[in-house]
Amino acid sequence: MKKIAKNLLVLVVLLSMVVSPLNAYAAQTVKKDYKLSKGVQYKQYTYSSTKTNSINHIAINVDEPTTEVQLGMPATVNGKESTVANANRHSREGNRVVGAINASFFDMSVGFPLFLLSKDNVILNGGAVSNGSDEYMNVPTAFGVAPDGRGVIDYFDFDVTLSHKGKNYEMSGMNRARNIYEGIVYTPQFYSKTTNTNEYGFEIVVDTGAPITENKFGQTLTGKVKQITPYGSKEKISIPSTGFVVSLQGGDWHSKLSKIAIGDELSVNFSIDKLWKDAKFILASGPYLVKDNKPYIMMSTSSSRAKAVVPRTVVATSNNGKTVHYITVDGGQKHSAGMNMVQLANYLVSLGVDRAINLDGGGSTTMGIRNPGTNNVVLANLPSNAGNAQRLVSATLQAVSTAPTGKGAIIKYTHSTNHATLLAGASSSIAVQYIWDENYNPLPLEGRVSLKSENNTLKINGLNYTSTTAGNDRIYINHDGTPVQSFQVKVVDAPAEMNIAPKSKTVGSGETVKFTMDAKDEGGKPLVYNASQVKWTVEGNIGTITSDGKFTAKNPGATGKVVATLGKKRAEAAVTVAKGALFKDIPSNYVYYKEIEYLTKNKIITGQADGTFRPNDKLTRAHAAVIISRALGLNTSNVKNPGFKDIPANHVYYKQIASVVESGIMSGKGNNTFDPNGTLTRAQMAKVVALAYKLDGTSGINFKDVSKNHWAYTYVQQLAANKITTGYGDNTFKPNEAINRAHFGLFLYRAIHK
Repeated sequence: MKKIAKNLLVLVVLLSMVVSPLNAYAAQTVKKDYKLSKGVQYKQYTYSSTKTNSINHIAINVDEPTTEVQLGMPATVNGKESTVANANRHSREGNRVVGAINASFFDMSVGFPLFLLSKDNVILNGGAVSNGSDEYMNVPTAFGVAPDGRGVIDYFDFDVTLSHKGKNYEMSGMNRARNIYEGIVYTPQFYSKTTNTNEYGFEIVVDTGAPITENKFGQTLTGKVKQITPYGSKEKISIPSTGFVVSLQGGDWHSKLSKIAIGDELSVNFSIDKLWKDAKFILASGPYLVKDNKPYIMMSTSSSRAKAVVPRTVVATSNNGKTVHYITVDGGQKHSAGMNMVQLANYLVSLGVDRAINLDGGGSTTMGIRNPGTNNVVLANLPSNAGNAQRLVSATLQAVSTAPTGKGAIIKYTHSTNHATLLAGASSSIAVQYIWDENYNPLPLEGRVSLKSENNTLKINGLNYTSTTAGNDRIYINHDGTPVQSFQVKVVDAPAEMNIAPKSKTVGSGETVKFTMDAKDEGGKPLVYNASQVKWTVEGNIGTITSDGKFTAKNPGATGKVVATLGKKRAEAAVTVAKGALFKDIPSNYVYYKEIEYLTKNKIITGQADGTFRPNDKLTRAHAAVIISRALGLNTSNVKNPGFKDIPANHVYYKQIASVVESGIMSGKGNNTFDPNGTLTRAQMAKVVALAYKLDGTSGINFKDVSKNHWAYTYVQQLAANKITTGYGDNTFKPNEAINRAHFGLFLYRAIHK
């Protein structure tokens, strides 16, 4: 084995020298980052270079006294188990598996590991070293844990030595398939009861006389030859429980050992070089990827295996082995492409690891982590198999916390009111997601979590509490009676600020409006209160309101307030109950609603037979006479005939027209006519209103279309002086424009109320 290692080492080092690291660490985006135990940190991130990859990374600080790196094996050496199942099976109190990755390469057909595996100097599998620079482990390299707990990545020298009559013979290996020209030793620890070799060789059966229960480094087995099978024999040779079988193929072996006879004494010794002596475990794999923080790929980088862009699993070390890294790269999926060996080595260098070695990848690549808040190990990455299913593997590497479960120290909880200030009488609660001890071991919650009020001003009910009086208090969250965390609770007897929305509202009779209220503390943050603490009332005969702020209006035209009281503070909203429509075309929000309403209520003006007012219709002279006579309360029972030939005694408005003419407010036109259906101009309106209400005065307003020599100048000035008219925005009065019903009503209303 030493000769193979030396010959291939030169070749592979030359092949790996072309690799140079890429500085791409800045291309990482962290998605998850949290502790799995006191000495174990988990991260998940995406890494983008030429393609995007999803990386899962467990960093293990073995310098932390309760943190270990362990080898996880199935129930039998040739057994297979998923990474997560293997981790959960090994996890127990005082030995909690918090993270794991798949490890060694294995024969997928029988599940037997391909390379060296040992634990506490016990050889679990003798393994092989492959021939050819395109093989993953063409030189003997391994990851293991030194007696002091540090991670080690280096070459190893495992020797199986046969001794006969003072001569030593270096064997090819132990407890694995015999290949051409090899000498293999089979012990009772082989997964099969027979050697399962072909007929192209010969085998020597040795009995030591005592049961062999394990194989260890430094162990020597000595016994007598009991059987020798000739070359070409197809006999299935059983491995004795008290001995071993030496299986040999090739003429060289025949010439060396053909003189061995029945009854001869044979010894076999298993040894490992000094670096690995007394290691807690050794797991051989390859290729070597990084050494001294530089790419160091121990296989041909031009080989198809090295160039394949696939999922990868890696174990690495830094800080002189005090930090061990488990790293998986998902591959062959939309979220993650995978890496070839050069990309992988360069990426590991960018992470800053000192040494790294490749483990079984492809569909085997799997990482499990302890699910926060539980002791269950769950899948962390997405294996490339159909449905992301885990492949059953032959061995795992595990991150283990040996700390026993202690008292609560770390908690994750949510607070229903986010620690806001409470109004006296208001309630709040917490919900606990998990509680850990100081070593991140989860603690049971059911019936074990309680609250306590420091000053006893908070009424406790399970994980709920209710404030009773204003002041400051503190809530302690206890686990089994021991405080884990606490928080301050501030209670006030009234909000610092309180508002109602809407602040003012005009509501139609019978309409319902939902009023809301918000209250803030002295810092301007929302105050916590129970909805039942808000007292809603109504001031004024405007309607009713429910306990949750739903107001129903009544009594059109009424005004009042909606009032919300919370603690010692109140807020108000002004409310007007809108009046109903006077006419179909005069809604409650009509601009001259008030004026038309007054004239209508006092029976000065009326609408049309179809229920409309027609505010934009031009006012006739006859209607103007009727409205003025009503407004002034003129006597129409005994009037003098004005003698207009178009106003006979039987005219519908004869009396009203006669009364205003007799009063000198209106007059006829030429040809002894009144023209009852003619329209009234704004200038004529000015005269009628000025005479009707005996207006006087002069205004400072000089309308540019009513000069001093205009016949209606005096009347227009009298209206302006009494604030009955202001004219238009362009400083005109428009004296010749016919006045409509709405504007006449407006001027009349102002004249009445001057």
